[in-house]
Amino acid sequence: MANCEWRMANCAWRMIAGLILVLGLLLAPSAAASDGITVVESNASHSFAQQITFTLQATSDAEITQVYLFFRATGDERTEYKKWTVEPACEVSISHVHDLCLSPLPPFATITYWWRIEDAEGRILTTDEEPQQLEYTDNRFRWEHLPAGGITVHWIEEHGDLAFGQAALDIARVSLEEINAELRASVPESIDIYIYDAQHNLDAAMVLAGREWVSGQAHPELGVVVFTTPFEEGYTSCMRRYIPHEITHLLVYQKATPASYRYVPEWLDEGLATANEQWPDPDYAVLLEQARAQGQLLPLEDLCVPFPPAPQTAFLAYAQSGSVVQFIRGRYGAAGIRALLEVYADGASCTGGVQEALGISLRDLETAWRTSLEEHQKPPTADGRQVPWPAWVERIGVWVGLWLLSLLVAVPMIGGLRRR
Repeated sequence: MANCEWRMANCAWRMIAGLILVLGLLLAPSAAASDGITVVESNASHSFAQQITFTLQATSDAEITQVYLFFRATGDERTEYKKWTVEPACEVSISHVHDLCLSPLPPFATITYWWRIEDAEGRILTTDEEPQQLEYTDNRFRWEHLPAGGITVHWIEEHGDLAFGQAALDIARVSLEEINAELRASVPESIDIYIYDAQHNLDAAMVLAGREWVSGQAHPELGVVVFTTPFEEGYTSCMRRYIPHEITHLLVYQKATPASYRYVPEWLDEGLATANEQWPDPDYAVLLEQARAQGQLLPLEDLCVPFPPAPQTAFLAYAQSGSVVQFIRGRYGAAGIRALLEVYADGASCTGGVQEALGISLRDLETAWRTSLEEHQKPPTADGRQVPWPAWVERIGVWVGLWLLSLLVAVPMIGGLRRR
């Protein structure tokens, strides 16, 4: 009986030892291995807009002869690689510095990288089944993070408190829900919003990274939004302008699909983003009316492509595009907006897409929109109807005449009173 109990106890201890060994293997630092080749260590680090350093330490039962590094940024179709013919050895250490000044990568992208190692016995280890990733962020600054529901807000640590981040997160969540109620696009798996404290810091980041971005920018293929909002009174106004604008671009990208996003006309993409701003720029309406009154509105066909670089012309292009989208909403509803995005996703041309989706030519759409602007400027009747210009002039002409007559009578009387 005692012998049986001893055997049972011994068996239990073996099971416990086996479990400890398995757990030890699971919790040990990960190292890829295949037929004698082992990756002991693999890392990547970066200095924003300067360089990315990839390091590898590997061993093999036979001498390692060749090593390859592969890496690709999110949204980039091209995979870059580096090849080394190393001095044959059973243990090798590799360090590769990718110069971001000569070959920039998209800022705030995820860099995915993997290795291929060959030894003298013809054995090959490739780590592409479990690639590693590096978040290429602007690490010149320390960032605070606040995630919720697939959205993460990042802001510079010294320039904002938790209430600042929460305000941005709340605006982003509401914007995503409201905008997508119209577009009905698939929501990105993750959305990262980076808020810089000052425009010069954002400008410097984009220039250093080889990009020229304005006050706000969406990078749809990355699911990233970047803009500037100083941590000062009224910061929510900026957030309510930029966040809905840029989130619209992300959803248009999702609706049109990555392959067809390039077919969406600029006036529709930017027009939707501008029209969705919760706190629109009041100068849009002023500039739009000035251009209308002076006959300087831009032809809609010219806005099918990226807007002109001149600031004043570009600003007018944004104002016009937002107004055109509002006009389409009013006349064709959300279904009209979705129909436009769907035909452009199928590869329709700028002019052909309007005809196919709305049953009207681009030129006729522009004419109807311009007419609506003119009608909007005419004074309404008592019952709210717009009065044609000739009728309005005729109506006020009688009252202007009576007013002038009263002045002719009143002026001599006032002069007489002053003499007295």
